[in-house]
Amino acid sequence: MIHALAVSTVELASQRVAHSWPWYIVRAAGFAATGLLIGLMLSGIGMVTGLTYRFLEPLKAWAFHKAMSFALGAAIFIHVVFLLFDHYVSFSIMQLLVPFTSQYNNKSSLWGLPLSGLAITMGIIATYGVLIVVLSSLGWINTKKRAWRWLHYLSYFVMLLIFLHALLAGSDLRYGTFRLSWIMIMLLVLVAVLSRLWRAGTLRKKEPRPEED
Repeated sequence: MIHALAVSTVELASQRVAHSWPWYIVRAAGFAATGLLIGLMLSGIGMVTGLTYRFLEPLKAWAFHKAMSFALGAAIFIHVVFLLFDHYVSFSIMQLLVPFTSQYNNKSSLWGLPLSGLAITMGIIATYGVLIVVLSSLGWINTKKRAWRWLHYLSYFVMLLIFLHALLAGSDLRYGTFRLSWIMIMLLVLVAVLSRLWRAGTLRKKEPRPEED
């Protein structure tokens, strides 16, 4: 009796894993992409403020930053592609590439308004934002520095979209410790961004230049 129950439990578990393995890959790739984006932002801010160079030489720091951007692109690619193989929630190619076309609903809402479809749109826009930032960094960083710098500020907007995307679309972050941890991590990123803006003089008044005699 016990042996038969154990075998039945193992078979049921294996069937569930076999049926939902794309979803686990999607989740893992999503978490990896988020971690890489946070690492990219913090290392980039660290290079501006000089904090990163306390741990890495400038050339190594830039190489590490660049490698993380490639890894981020790969993680996002896996996250999107394996949604096509997921049996729990069905997505078409158009729904994964065109904003506001997804009918996904995980019952998350704000003041009675469904938000899960909007969360998918945020993820799509964030994906395009990442592509713009990464590709402009590869092609314009040495030739069009001003345009590259302004496009690089998109990363802050992308981070906000991904924060909301994960909070509203991800079942792991809907409540409990994971949700609180996610919010705390985003607050840490916010502090780093504010320090970056302060360093650039955006959040503080510039002292007037002394008048020349």
